[in-house]
This record gives sequence, structure tokens and C-alpha cells, in this order.
Amino acid sequence: MAERIGRREFITGAAGMVTAGLVGTRALGAVERLAKANKLNVLFIMSDQHNVRAMGCSGNLEVKTPNLDRLAAGGVRFANAVCQTGQCCPSRTTIFTGRYAHSHGLRWNGVADPVETETYIASIFRDAGYATASFGKHHIFAPLTKIGFDQTVAMGMYHRHCRKNGKETWLKEGKWMKDVWISGPVGASAVHNDYHPMGYWTNETIQFLRANKDKPFCAWYSFYGPHTPICPSEPWASQYDPKKLTLPANFDVQRDDLPEAIKLLRKHTAKLSPAQHRQVLAYYYGLTSQMDHNIGRVLDELDRLGLADKTIVVYTADHGEMAAEQRSWTKTVAGYAGTMRIPMMIRLPGVLPAGKVREELVGLIDLMPTLCDLTGLKTPAKVQGKTMAGLMKGQKVSWRKTIFSEIGLPDKHHGRCVMARTLKHKYVHHPNLRGRGPVEELFDLQLDPWETTNRISDPKYAGIVAALKKDIAEWDRTTDHAPLGPVVHGGKKKKKARRRG
Repeated sequence: MAERIGRREFITGAAGMVTAGLVGTRALGAVERLAKANKLNVLFIMSDQHNVRAMGCSGNLEVKTPNLDRLAAGGVRFANAVCQTGQCCPSRTTIFTGRYAHSHGLRWNGVADPVETETYIASIFRDAGYATASFGKHHIFAPLTKIGFDQTVAMGMYHRHCRKNGKETWLKEGKWMKDVWISGPVGASAVHNDYHPMGYWTNETIQFLRANKDKPFCAWYSFYGPHTPICPSEPWASQYDPKKLTLPANFDVQRDDLPEAIKLLRKHTAKLSPAQHRQVLAYYYGLTSQMDHNIGRVLDELDRLGLADKTIVVYTADHGEMAAEQRSWTKTVAGYAGTMRIPMMIRLPGVLPAGKVREELVGLIDLMPTLCDLTGLKTPAKVQGKTMAGLMKGQKVSWRKTIFSEIGLPDKHHGRCVMARTLKHKYVHHPNLRGRGPVEELFDLQLDPWETTNRISDPKYAGIVAALKKDIAEWDRTTDHAPLGPVVHGGKKKKKARRRG
């Protein structure tokens, strides 16, 4: 699945008018002022655990994602986007606040949400008069009204919907793979799309769009997938022939210097044969295509309601999925591309160019200030991300040369793993607390995009390693560190000593 960057002509459209070729800055400014005067809508589409290579627009010719490809063709796609934490709760809090995990304090799944100390993006839009709603997975333990969402449709409502209609939920019945369990069953769910969470969130989102077509809205449309359990409905469950699928180029990578976290992850699926990995991949692609189908239904509804030209549509994921890379599934306390790279595309006809691919290093931390910028709302002073609006419009913008990610708790489990990457190189430091001590990795991304060879001991890269370590130290020094909040399990708090990382 080699990366293939497709480009099409710069085409923009506004208020029913399409202009081909380069649009002048003055014309774009006029469109933006008109759009902001009428209040642009925001539709934030988020998946969970989507490997960036599992999209047609990323160059994968085996998976079918026509609607994500359509979104990319109508907007700007970032080819080098990364998450700031490869785990659900801290990553989503970074999206909501525009701040790093060590700064907002939610460093791990299950830690209390920092609703008293942080400003969440939904609150900014609600205070500006927008109708706000969250559909699907939000992974927030605090009531969503506290972070700015007036309407919430979450998993409990999905279960009630199924019971009310006498239907089973998507995991109750299905044709599951024998002796394969990857954080849940893997196989074909017996339910129709309308009774699969993906279809249910979509139906509810469409109802919201219809009810709010005449007022500004900010809607979070968030999937439980393609995260495990990997259980698509038919016909998507049977869409892909596993024998025709290609395993990742680093599937058989052999190294004797792997950090303990990835070694443990590999043990979970060590007994799977290559044929079984392909079958799991077929279901993963099927679940991705089912998600894509439902995204298309929402994009069609925006068109039908005449809202497409005044709605910012974002698609991204909270983090990636190993998807058989290094014979692994799900994610772990590490910095590999399967987990850390994410899809990211933004569409706004008439303001942002169509079919553009940007190579800059951007992250989930940049989405909050970007949405505030595009809608003319004030970005909170504490935000650590940068607006991507100028990049997307092709303006000359001073941009970061190094981007950072972190995952894990200081002095707990595997420790806090930190990654620094440029366009050419990636450095990862693993405390490796459960292993034999610290492990360092340096990957030459130009020579080795699949991260198969650790060059940390190669003297030719000593200067690069030193520079990236210095960047991490400066990043840690210049960004605030919040104390770790209490651990929350199912809404019940357990007392835990606060610590700095």
C-alpha cells in the first residue's frame, strides 16, 4: 500500500458560483466575511482507531472509501497529520481543548476530565449562539453539558433504541472468527446498518441537521469504530476477499531491540497466521467502508439541505490502529506510525481550496484554533495548537519543523513515551519500565517509511538524535504541566495522589 498523493485542480465554489483556477486573496476574504456574518456551521466527523493508510485518498487501492475520498477531493488533506496521544480519552481532550495531555492533565483513559480548568471548544460555540450536539462516542466521564454540548446521543440511547424496536445490538449475534479475540469479537455482525451504532449515529445526526438547518450549529459526529470490536454489518462484512489483501510492508519486521510495550502487544496475536491477519484486515476494511457509507449519507444530507457551502466539515480520528503492522492490532505505549498517524481533512467550499494535499506537520492540537479562526471566534489564550487556516489557503505561514506526541503515565506501567518527528526523522524515547530499561528509537522516514530499522546506534544520525532530544527538552520546558487528576472508573472516583510529570 504505497502512498499515492492525488491532486486535482484548485476549484472553489460559493453561493452557487464555481470559480476555476487560482482565487485571489481579496475574493477569498470577501467570501469569508460573508460566511462569518451568517455564522458558518461546523460538522466534526471523528472515527476511533482509523489507520491512515486505510483510505483510497491515502493511496490504498484495496480499501473502498469513496466518501472520504470525496471529502478530500473537495477540501484540504493533511498527509502528515499525527495525534498528540495515541489513546482515546487524552487524545479527545486535546482535540476539545487544543492542549497537550501533560498540560490539560488527562494523560490516560479513565482520568477525570479537566472541565473546571480547561476551555472546551463546544462551550465556545455554544456561548456564540450555536446549537451544539454530540452523536456517538465522546469518551468523556463528565456530563457533556459541562463542556458545551446541549444535546447528546450516546451508547445508552443506542441500546434503548434497539430494545424499543425489538432488535439485538451489533455484538449480540454474528458470525465471529473462531479463536480470534482482539479486544472483542471479530467478524460479521448480524444487525442491519440501522441497528449498528454507525447507522444509528448517522440517523440521529441527519435528524439534527434537518432540525437545525436554519440556525448555526456545531455537531460532533463520532464513531465507535473502526476501533475494536471489528464487527461490520453486511454487505460490508463480506466486501473484501482476504486472499486479495496485502499485509503491511512491516508485517514481518524482526528486531531484537523492540520496546517492551510493542512486544507485549505482539504477544496478543502471536498465534494468528498471516491468513488470519488478512481475514481480520478484511473485516477492518469492511467496518471502515461501512463508516464511509454512513459519512456519505450525512454529506448527501448537507447537500440536500443547501448547507454544504456554509458548513466546515472536518474528518479525523483520535488515533490510528496498528492494523497488522508489526503483526500487531490496536495500539500501545509507543510511537509507531500505525498508531500515531491519523487521517485529517477539512472542507469549506469557497474559502478553502479543493483537492489540495498539504505536507506540513500538523496535529489534533491544531484543530480547535483552526475552527475558531475560520468561524471568527476567539481562540483561548491557553491553547497550544496553531491555526491551519493560512496553510490551507496557501498563504506563507511560519510553521513548526518538529511535532510532538506523548503517551503513558510517568512512573507507571511502561512510563511516559515521548515522540519527536520532523518530515525526515522520528525519535522515540521509551522509559520501558516493565522491560530492561530505557529504549530509544530513531527512524529515517525517507529511507524507511515503514519504520523497520532502528538507527539509534548509527553514528551518522548522532547529530539528528541530539537535536530531537533538545527539541523535546525545550517542548517540556515551555509548556505547562498539570497535576494528574483522580482516576475515574465508570463514573466513580478513586483517590489518587496528584503528581507532576
